[in-house]
Amino acid sequence: MSRQTGLLMAQLLNRFMWFDGALQRNLDKRGWGGVRRLESMTMMYVQAGIRRPSELARLIGVTRQSMNTALRELEEKKLVRLLPDPQDKRCKIVEFAPEGAAMRQEALDVLEELEALLDERLGKGTADRLAGILAADWGEAPLLDADGETEKKEAI
Repeated sequence: MSRQTGLLMAQLLNRFMWFDGALQRNLDKRGWGGVRRLESMTMMYVQAGIRRPSELARLIGVTRQSMNTALRELEEKKLVRLLPDPQDKRCKIVEFAPEGAAMRQEALDVLEELEALLDERLGKGTADRLAGILAADWGEAPLLDADGETEKKEAI
């Protein structure tokens, strides 16, 4: 199967939007609506163990100010809480609020159903294979020279 160069990135983003859109619509249908995409992405990263607002902002690609706004909104919705970071008292860490446990479980249930649907539509084991590819160590994002070659770091 030949593929168009440059399309892979758009396809990855499109499939993320498929998952997030389905998650949002299903949570809304189940009575849990009102979470924006940035808030949804933040919750997914917190679920994955990312706790510092600055790291969440970096990974999601937003400013710290935008992340702080999203965290305040999630806090108002009683989905997360911000606590002092035991390693750095100047910083906060994010943890799930107990009041949001039912919604989080519902979201995980929806995601589990979506992954099962992938296996149903695309073949048994598809979700596991995809997860394996995405979890593999791709290395750092390379810096390419004008010829498309990876620039080598000089040894000091």
